[in-house]
Amino acid sequence: MSSTSDPPENRDSHQPDHPLTLALRHHRGGRFAEAEEIYLGILEQQPGDADALHLLGVLRYQFGRLEEAKQMLQQATAAAPGHVEALCNLGSVLLATGDLQEAEAMLERAISLDESQPAALNTLGNVRMAQGRLPDSIDCYERAIELATDFVEAHVNLANAWLLSGRPDAARPACASALRLQPRLAPAHQMMGNILATLDDHEAATRCFREAARLDPDSADHLCGLAASLESERKWDEALPCFDRALELDPNHGPATSGALLLRKSLCLWDDIDAASQRFSQGVGAGLAGLTPFVYLAEPSSAMEELACARLWSRHIEERVSAIKQRLALKPAAQRGDKITVGYFSHDFRRHPTAYTKVGLFENHDRTRFRVLGYCNGPDDQSDIRRRVIDSFDEFSDVSGWPAEDVARKIHADGVDILVDLKGHTLEAPTEVFALKPAPIQVNYKGYPGTMGAGFIDYIVADEFVVPLEARESCAEKVVYLPETYWVDDSRRALPAQPSPRGQLGLPEDGFVFCGFNNSYKIRPEIFAAWMSILKNVNGSVLWLQDSNPNSSLSSNLRREAQKRGVSGDRIVFAPRLPLRQYLGLFLAADLFLDTRPYNGHTTASDALWTGLPVLTCPGETFASRVAGSLLRTLGLDSLIASSMDSYVEIASRLARAPSELKSIEDRLEAGKTTSPLYDTARLTRHMEDAFEHMVRIYMSGEPPCGFAVSPRTR
Repeated sequence: MSSTSDPPENRDSHQPDHPLTLALRHHRGGRFAEAEEIYLGILEQQPGDADALHLLGVLRYQFGRLEEAKQMLQQATAAAPGHVEALCNLGSVLLATGDLQEAEAMLERAISLDESQPAALNTLGNVRMAQGRLPDSIDCYERAIELATDFVEAHVNLANAWLLSGRPDAARPACASALRLQPRLAPAHQMMGNILATLDDHEAATRCFREAARLDPDSADHLCGLAASLESERKWDEALPCFDRALELDPNHGPATSGALLLRKSLCLWDDIDAASQRFSQGVGAGLAGLTPFVYLAEPSSAMEELACARLWSRHIEERVSAIKQRLALKPAAQRGDKITVGYFSHDFRRHPTAYTKVGLFENHDRTRFRVLGYCNGPDDQSDIRRRVIDSFDEFSDVSGWPAEDVARKIHADGVDILVDLKGHTLEAPTEVFALKPAPIQVNYKGYPGTMGAGFIDYIVADEFVVPLEARESCAEKVVYLPETYWVDDSRRALPAQPSPRGQLGLPEDGFVFCGFNNSYKIRPEIFAAWMSILKNVNGSVLWLQDSNPNSSLSSNLRREAQKRGVSGDRIVFAPRLPLRQYLGLFLAADLFLDTRPYNGHTTASDALWTGLPVLTCPGETFASRVAGSLLRTLGLDSLIASSMDSYVEIASRLARAPSELKSIEDRLEAGKTTSPLYDTARLTRHMEDAFEHMVRIYMSGEPPCGFAVSPRTR
């Protein structure tokens, strides 16, 4: 909004003793009550005084009284249609109230009356940014800067528009210009941090975020940005206090609430974990924005609570892209081709579980019935698995850095019938693209173990173990049940390398080795207490964990927690992080995998089973807590699915003391790997194709999506 200015020269109100001049003096001096009283006095005498209406509208805007501000400014522009500044400020108010079309009209009218209005152009750029019209917003900011080269706000806005356009290279000089003009401008340092993070220069990004937080130490947003950047550098112990400080400043800061909880869990800092969990849960109940659904998966939450959290997140995304969606108005093609076109979308077609487990699915599709496309918004790591994934598609599109609007146009132009989200509500997810509904059928499959809570996702693919029939209402999508298993893995996946001798791995040569290689954020105090009970029951045994971050306090925190529970910290051994085959080889040195709860091992559990290591799990009610159980059920190893935590402790303790029983389970596991459907990628692919064909039949019939079950193949 334009600042308050002197009254126009065409009247005598510029005289020092004029009431409007006195009101302006009060207004600029922060004596708002006095200014308001004079403005109202002028309007009592002259109800149509455009300047008083205008300035009173500005005052009301400054106090967040948007509807009153809009009313005042509308009256001002009606009384003086050529009042350029009032038109500009009305445009700002309309932008703040979400009346984008009307805001655009007011600002364009102001610019038509006076083209030398950089503030109007900057605000028009903001309007077009809100409409998702990034090229148009860039044009506005550049025109504003041409008129006023020292217009810092326009430089920052231009940098943001370039960044959102997938052009951090262009954003960087724009932001640098802002910093040259105003070196102590905290938002500009914050923006530069965002740019450098996009360019993967996390160390430099952290310096920028740190400077923003130093210049404006009372900004929760700046502290949260710093914390997230430190987290990206894996400086977890330094990041957590920044999240905590952000919450002190703003207890209702959703991203800080999510970040603080996840880092506490990642570091296994449990002294105040219940309070952090309660803050998150209460935020979901209150509809707090910015609470990451992924964080909730590892919480003792119900399936319905996870649905509520996912709905909040998806609703925010839908609101953010609603103007773009309305403008795009993507319509399904009038005619379909002979083949069903399936598009798979992920950020992780690289050295990542998504690529390793799903590449066989892409390769096994029947090309006489399906055209298979791939879309990736993530980095090219030049790996062999990246090349194999690309080769598995009929066409592959690297859309890294593209704005969501351009990606949606591409998918729509490619004639995709079914778009499959392999990412869900996880980091770098392309959810905005899905919210634009570029394909007539959109599916949530295996990238995220839970509902998306979104109206723009039609189906979730599951099996009857991970989403029991009675739990279907906990999914916003319609549930499609695959027979046998929903899990897909690669039957051609790498075999484990031979591990080093136990002694070189820090393990006892003869003692029983319980393995728990899940990420540390999945280890809650309750499951850790069960593990300690198991160690107490089995003399000479150790617990072998992955150190998710060797440069953090994680390992010392867990050893300290063991001591609290009467177990020597030396009985916890930490495994190194290794390349895939060497990592798989580590499982060969263990005796039994102990699963986590409420967030199971998923790919990790499958890895263990693939190498022949039995997995013990205890399912809960949520999707994320039931995946390992689904794998075991498919392998015919129901005896490893505990009905309670007491049973879990009893089974683990018994198997460690009963080598013959454990050997029998290992033999059944080896047999199941070749005879069960779990690692039969071609069979799973046929079931997925049957599901896809049924989805298309429903769509072509004109009926809304509905849940169904796929019959098992007989061949």
